[in-house]
Parts: sequence; structure tokens; C-alpha cells
Amino acid sequence: MAGADFEAFEDLRESLDTFIERWSKIQRNSVKSIQAVTNTLVQIEHIDGPLGKLEGLQNIRENARGKLLVNLFDKLVPALEASIKEFTKLMKMFETLRHRTSSLQTITETLREEGVEDKKLDSLVGFLDLIVLSIQDILDMFESEWLIKATIFRDLEEGGVELGVITNYLTMWSVEPNIEPHALEKLMKDLDEHFDLLRDIFQGKTGIQLPDFYRKVSF
Repeated sequence: MAGADFEAFEDLRESLDTFIERWSKIQRNSVKSIQAVTNTLVQIEHIDGPLGKLEGLQNIRENARGKLLVNLFDKLVPALEASIKEFTKLMKMFETLRHRTSSLQTITETLREEGVEDKKLDSLVGFLDLIVLSIQDILDMFESEWLIKATIFRDLEEGGVELGVITNYLTMWSVEPNIEPHALEKLMKDLDEHFDLLRDIFQGKTGIQLPDFYRKVSF
């Protein structure tokens, strides 16, 4: 099998890397952009604490709270708007990755159906299954996180969200609960191992012969 046939798979792997790198960059920038908002939230939460010599000033707590709230809501949505636009653009690449993974799954199903009597194909089908499952698990992480971010931004943009909810929202935005670093790292490591095994098959190092009908499957 020509090396070019494997390039489609390698390109998918590289595209996944690019997507994750771009996501991480947007996320880092978005966390920086909401830092000032987070600081304002902390100030509001502590406004009921001791004020020292300022305690005797009339309506100081109410006035301070009012100014902080105005400052918060003036900065909150703009702080996230640029990031949500970047995430929205990136999700177009996500959809392409979904489509290409579906194409890979189609290849796997075709191999399974056409080569049902060829036990030598079991390993190839197994490797492709593992690759599909790994990529799908990774994409599911980011899709779940995107849905959370879109919901948070929509709710904040519409207004009327309580301070406690805003605090929780910004914590979720920053922490990204659906993207667990260790789990993502393991999935990426497993994916690399699966691709190495698949590469050996394409390079003829395993004794597994790719069938002629494989060439008819578009990826």
C-alpha cells in the first residue's frame, strides 16, 4: 500500500492536534480577559466585611456595591464576547473533524462487512475501531465544554443572572470540567499508539494485506 494512503490518517491526527492547540490558546486568553471581572466579584463578596475608619460613612456599603455591580456588568459580557467568537470559529474545524472521523468509521464498517471471512483483517479493523473510539472520546470532551460555554455566554448576555450564579459560571468557564488534563493526555497517548500500529500495517510490517476493495473507500 502506498505511503500516501496513510497520509490521510496522519493528517487527521495532525488536525486534531491543531484543534486542541487552538482551543487551549483561546481558553488561556479568555481566562486572562475575565480576571478583572473575577476581581470585581471578589470585591462585591467582601463588601460586607469590616470597613475600618470608613464604617461611619453614610451608605458606603450600598454605594460601593452599586458601583461595583455597574462595573461588573459593564465588563462581563465584553470580556467573554471576543473569546466566544473565536470558539465559534474553531467549532467549524470541530465539525470537519467529526465528519472525517465518521468517514473513518465508515471505512472500518466496510472492512468488517467485506472482509468478514478474512480473519487477517481482524487486527486492522480492531486498530481502526480503537482510533475511532479515541478520537470520538476526545471530541466529546470539547463538544460538552463548548455547549457549557455557549450556555454561559447566552445567559450572561441576556442578563438577570444572580451574583452567585455568575461566580459559578466563571469558575466553570475557567476550570473546564469536561476537559480533564490527565484523561485527555491518556487518550492522546493511546491514539498515538494505535496510529503506530496502523502505520506498521500500511508499511507491510505485520503480514496483514490490505484488500483491493479498501481502495474504493473514500476518506
